[in-house]
This record gives sequence, C-alpha cells and structure tokens, in this order.
Amino acid sequence: MSKHSVLLVEDELSMLLGMQHALSQAGYEVATAGDAEKARQLLRQRPFDLVITDLRLPGMSGMELLEGICELYPGTGVILITAFPEVELAVQAIKAGAFDFLCKPFPRDGLLIAVERYFRFLDLKRENARLRGERDEGEFIGESPMMLKVFERIRAIAGSCVPVLVLGPSGSGKELVAGALHRLSKRRDKPFIKINCAALPEHLLESELFGHEKGAFTGAQQARKGKFEAANGGTLFFDEAGEMPLAVQAKLLRVLEDQEVTPVGGNIPRKVDVRTVFATARDLEEAIEAGTFREDLYYRINVVPVTLPPLRERGGDVALLAERFLRRFCAQHDRQVTFSEQARNALLAYDYPGNVRELRNAIERAVILCAEDRIHVGHLPKRIRDATQASQEQQPGETSFGHLADGVARFEKKRILEALEKTGGRRIRAAELLGITRKQLWLKLKELDIKL
Repeated sequence: MSKHSVLLVEDELSMLLGMQHALSQAGYEVATAGDAEKARQLLRQRPFDLVITDLRLPGMSGMELLEGICELYPGTGVILITAFPEVELAVQAIKAGAFDFLCKPFPRDGLLIAVERYFRFLDLKRENARLRGERDEGEFIGESPMMLKVFERIRAIAGSCVPVLVLGPSGSGKELVAGALHRLSKRRDKPFIKINCAALPEHLLESELFGHEKGAFTGAQQARKGKFEAANGGTLFFDEAGEMPLAVQAKLLRVLEDQEVTPVGGNIPRKVDVRTVFATARDLEEAIEAGTFREDLYYRINVVPVTLPPLRERGGDVALLAERFLRRFCAQHDRQVTFSEQARNALLAYDYPGNVRELRNAIERAVILCAEDRIHVGHLPKRIRDATQASQEQQPGETSFGHLADGVARFEKKRILEALEKTGGRRIRAAELLGITRKQLWLKLKELDIKL
C-alpha cells in the first residue's frame, strides 16, 4: 500500500526540518514549502493527502491557503499551526474546513498524534463511502444469464488498467458498471471521479477535464486542476462519451496515449495515472460515419467493451429488482408496504423502455403514493397501467399457449413499425428507441417480413 503524502508549509527553517524528520521517520512521504505560493505550486503538480501549514506565512497567509485547498482540492486535509494568541483564529479556520490545529510549541509526539488521527479519520471516511457505494448499488444485481455474463466480464477486467467502453440503453446501469470496476480494482482507495460529457459546452468541458492556468480564459482568476489530476491514481468515468466535442476528443486521445495532461493555457504537461471508463447509449460506429466521433479514439477506448442488456431481456431480474427497490424505498420513506398480486403481475408484464431507472422510479412513486399497506395497480405510473389494460383487453385465444408465439410476433411488429414511423424510417435511430442493435433490428425486419 502506498504511503500517505504530507505537504509541510512553514517559513521557520528549523521547525520545518524538525517536522520533516519526524514525519519521514514515521513512514510518511513528505514534501516541504517555505511559503503558501510554493505550496500552491506543489499542489498543482501532484495531489497530497494532508497539508500542515502555519497560519502566519510571508505573502499569502495560511488561512488563504486553507481556503484555496478547500475550494480546489476538497480531498486534501489541512492541519494548522498557530501561536497561542491565535487560537480564536484557528477555531475559525476549523469552521472553514481545517481538520485540526497545533499550538506552538508542540512536542514531536503531538505532531504525530494529530497526523495519525487525521489518517484514521480519512480511512474511516473512505470506508464509509465505500460501504455507502455498495448499498447504493442495490440495483446492480441480476440472476439472468445475460447479467451473469456482465458480472463475469467485470470481475475479469477490473484488475487491469486498460480503458473500458460500457454500452447499453439509457437507464440500464452503465454508471454502476464503472463503479463496480473501480471498487473491484487495486485503485479502490483512490478517487472515483465522474464527468458528464453532454452537460458542459466545449470550452468548459476541456477545462473540467484537463484543468486551466490563471488567465487562460475570461473568468479564470486562478489555476485549477482538472478531473484527470483529481482522479490521479484512481478511475475517471466519462458518461455520455458519445457527445464529446471533436476538439476535446483530439486532446483526450493524446492524454490516453501519453498519460500526460496539459492544462488550458499551459505549456508544461503533467503526468497522471488514471484508469478510464467510457459509457454511451449511442452507436459510436454510426457517429464515426457521421463524422462526430474520431475513429482512432474509438479504437483506443474500445479495448474491452461491456454491453448491458435492456431490462426487458433480463427475464426474472425484474422481480428481483422490484423487491430490492421496495425494501430500499420502504426504509427510506419509513413505510411498510407490499405488492398486491395484480401490481406485481403488472410490473412483470411491462417492457420498460426506460430500463432499470424506470422501474426504480415507478416503485419509489408507488411507495410514496400508497396510503395503504399494499401497492395496487392504481399506484403505478399510467404507462404501466395502460400496458396492463391493453393486455387484459386481448381476446382469450391470443393469450393461450397455442397462440403465444403469434402474439409475441404481433407485439414486436407493432413496436418496430411504431419506432420506424417515429424516426421517419431511420433504422439506426429506431434501433436506439427499441433498445436493440442495428443487427438485431435487421434480423427482426427479416423475421417478421417487414418491408420498407
């Protein structure tokens, strides 16, 4: 396990050397700075677990340094050193985000105890976050053959450092795959950082990923680390990767090849060690043909793909997930309810175009709306109720085992024709709406004798 890293900021040389010796002897990785500006330079170059700084420094004060660390490096702890008359100021600093403070003069053991206390706190914080993450991943379960293959693939590749491309329709759990890959890897104690490529305009996305120098653009009043540096040693998850602008794609490709980032407005590259996971519901091969996604980047990130199936193809997983969500939301909203038989059947009969997310939202809604001890069909969303009613209105012969295959074929044909009509006959877009691949749609068109 790597050593904890500590940055000491102190202008009194004898005290700086004394603290450095004590912490190095205790097994910590120690760097030093004589003033706050030098400390900021070191923080921009690499992450530190803990900064120990004097309140009174030449130039920028320790309080200003604390404020900058809390804003730019929230994963870094701060311990302040203060003279006795400044205790009130130190207490204010604790409220501003410092972990602890030491009053001069303090013994060697006092320093070590404070540092050990911080790292015990950090370890507990990380463990709690890990356990919360495991609880929150309650929907990432399944017993269907398709999901068992997904779990097997995740376990097989979690320990490697190669990029992973997670494919699947919206709401199928692509972010959960990224989280599982991180938790099962050797990087589990390092940061897991997420970025949504569709949520930011091009210039902000580039700054978010790679950081920027002071004055790099209007509003860049100070230098800032990007997501790559924040995730150093850990995992960086790119959600909606297919929406990334071409200019950012070009720079990202260089980062993946060289494992170096150059901040916007900067000239000096910085080494990073980051495992990348990309997720998209788009057909990237189609995007390449359309000129909106780089082919070289596609082959770089598509080293090990993980494909998530839509929920309707996961068989009995709907029942498994429904019960898990019911328990979760009953606990969350302090309720004690169960499914009626009709509600359970309605949930199992629906095909969930919104996938796991739609099922989760439907059950939370039902738990909130239900004023009784049982969830009935009326508590479910209208689209589920309508699908149930349509099923009940079928002729008896249509639901008998003798006509089951015909009924399924008619239903599939109806859905495919609706999707094609909605998309103006564009097969690729229709396949996306249906949650299937282009190849699967082509086979269905042939199987159901649909002529276009």
